[in-house]
Formats: sequence, structure tokens, C-alpha cells
Amino acid sequence: MVHSQGAWVLKPRNGRANSVVHFIGGIFVGAAPQLTYRLFLEHLAEKGVMVIATPYASGFDYFHIADEAQFKFDRAFRFLQESVEDLPTFGMGHSLGSVIHLLIGSRYAVQRSGNVLMAFNNKEASLAIPLFSPVLVPMAQNMGPILSQIASSPTVRMGAEITLKQIENVISPPFMKQAFPLIEQLHPLYMDLVNGREEFSPKPEETCRLITSYYGVSRNLLIKFTDDSIDETLSLAKVLSSESAISSLLDMSIRSLPGDHGLPLQQGLPDVPPAMADAVNRGSELFTNLAVGTPWETVAKEVGNTLGTDNQIPRAQSSRDLAKLVDVITSWMASNAGPKVLRP
Repeated sequence: MVHSQGAWVLKPRNGRANSVVHFIGGIFVGAAPQLTYRLFLEHLAEKGVMVIATPYASGFDYFHIADEAQFKFDRAFRFLQESVEDLPTFGMGHSLGSVIHLLIGSRYAVQRSGNVLMAFNNKEASLAIPLFSPVLVPMAQNMGPILSQIASSPTVRMGAEITLKQIENVISPPFMKQAFPLIEQLHPLYMDLVNGREEFSPKPEETCRLITSYYGVSRNLLIKFTDDSIDETLSLAKVLSSESAISSLLDMSIRSLPGDHGLPLQQGLPDVPPAMADAVNRGSELFTNLAVGTPWETVAKEVGNTLGTDNQIPRAQSSRDLAKLVDVITSWMASNAGPKVLRP
């Protein structure tokens, strides 16, 4: 994938593209989609899809994420104008990425042949993470002053510089540079917690109201995975079909496919040395243990699995599930590649 105008662009290797996809990934992993969704996006490109993936730093302000994602896509699309002219264009999101595409479709008159919304989930922070309010928020607020003092220490800064140099020695520079946004996004999230930020904006009910009143993309493919415990696709389908202003023009398909919430993340990443993979395994075990019993348990496992040593080559069943997912999406896109349908 090539970095261009703030986005990651993946072109089909053989022949001209038959469609364009604006891809937005899930929370945390969406900061580096060229890594975390690499195999999934490559499969799309093999089917003739030109992918424009817009990375974003995770945060509580979904409006900001939506505006930034659309700005990056528009800039990359204009830069590629000769390659994408007259091609059908689709939005595609996974998990939070689906929410962001719904907000984009509610805030902008986007020219889309349709949207593909996978594993839609839009829970409040306090519901998504049961320990969020009583434990994590006070912890961040209490630890904030202490960590700030530690961070300002010259000794700590020197230690951090030495650590980074050591990391550079075991991780290939291209991978480290591309993976850095995954870490960099954590600081502003932490500062939001320190400053008392506890809920996403807009809240789920406000997001629902915006979709109901303003969402303007009539063609939609909604995909839910059979083993996804945090999926809210059916609730979204109800809003679009019976309550929204687009209902009279709605062309909606719902598909239930094998897999769990993290299926699009299934892949083996190159240039990951054993030392880093082992560290990721140990870190992901801790992350998963902390999330046990919460709706984030599946997400925690999949974030770790993305780089884990046991998953450098996807399991056979996951590979088949991923291939089926891509086939369903590209078949739907091919059948909906006609003139764009927008709400009048």
C-alpha cells in the first residue's frame, strides 16, 4: 500500500480498477489499517477494488473522526482523479468504522454507490466496558499528575530514547514507522480520561437521531458475524428500514456470515521479528485477562492475534471465512455499481 494525501491507497495489481472503496477500520486498529487489515484489503484489491483507507486516531469525538476521515478521502480521491474517474465508489466500515460512515453519510452529501457496514457497534463507553466508570476513569485521574511528573523527568526521557533505539534494532524501520500511530493515539485518549471525559460524542441515541434524520445513502449491505457478541446490526437495520428519512428509497441487504467480530483483522503481518511477536503475545494475554467478561473480550483477543506468533499464517477456517466475506462484498458491489442513489 502507498501512503498518499494522508490515506493509504492500494491499487489492483492486474488491470484497471472496477470500483473504489473508502475503508475505515475499527477503534484502535483503525489507526494503521494498512497493517491491521492488510490481508482483507489485499483480497479486495485482487478482485479489482481500489482501496483508499483513511487512518484515524481513536478518541471520544466521533464527529472529529468522521470529518477527518472524509477530508483525507476527498484529498486522496482528487489526487487519483484520472485513475478513479467514473468508477463506482463505495464506503466500507468495520465496527466503529461503520458508525463513522453512517455519520459521514449524515453530515455530507457524499457520492456513493452504496455502503458496506460490517459488525456495526455503537455502545456507550460505560456499557461497552463495565469497569470504565467505576475503575478506569478514577484510576486515570488519580495517576495523571504522577505520570506527568515522571514523563517530565530527564532521566525518563533518556531511558525512553534508549528504548526506542533498541526497538529500532529488532523491528524493521518500515514496520515501526507504520505501526507508531497505534501507540501514538493512546496519549490523547489517556488525557481525555484524566480530564473527566467519559462518553463518546455523539452518544448512541444522538447518532441514531442523525441517521434517522439525515443519512442519505440508499444502498446498504449490512454484515453481521455469527460469533460476534457485541454486534448491533439488527438494531441498525430497524432504524434504516422503519424510522429513517431514507426508508422509502432504501435498498438494504443483510448477510450473516461465519466468523467473529475480528474476522477482517485475520492476517499474518510481515517483518515481525520473534522478539516483538513474543512481547505482543504476553501483552495481549494481559489485555485479554483484563477484558474477560466484558463485551471487549473478543476485541482484545483479536488485537493480540493480529501480531501473535500463533497467527502469522491465518488458520484454514479463518482464511475460508475471510475469502467468503470478500466474495459476498464484491458480488454485492458488482450488482450495485450503477448510478449513485441519494436521498432527494
